[in-house]
Amino acid sequence: MGLIDKFDAVIGASFGLELDSHQTKGIMEISGLKQEYDVVDVKTQTSDGKYVINKIIGRPKAGTVTVTRALTEDTAFSDWVKEAAEGKLPRTNGAVIVYDTMLSPIMRYTMADCQPAALEIGTLKAGDTSVTTEKLTLHHTGVTVEKG
Repeated sequence: MGLIDKFDAVIGASFGLELDSHQTKGIMEISGLKQEYDVVDVKTQTSDGKYVINKIIGRPKAGTVTVTRALTEDTAFSDWVKEAAEGKLPRTNGAVIVYDTMLSPIMRYTMADCQPAALEIGTLKAGDTSVTTEKLTLHHTGVTVEKG
């Protein structure tokens, strides 16, 4: 009987966000996180005249990530956006950490040179009992992935 590759899938509800080495509280959702590269077409011809296209990985692409959290008295997101609006262009490194069921870190997605692009407050509706949220949109210059 052959060996079976056994693995445990990661539960998506176990994650955290660090900005400038500080743990951000109340994060409900992170979307748009991806590691992406330009693709370069290398067009050549063989010695017998056949046209050949090879694709190789190029430079890393910058990206955009959206972070949603419950609205509280914490003004860290709005302060950061205000600094950017004043021309201070505050950049920081950020990381999304994914945890296993014992809350040990298993993957770390580090975003380089993050800066805020937008801050959106969730829908405010009379009589609504849902949590009010704020969404911070970040631009970064690239993502690196590492274990733990």
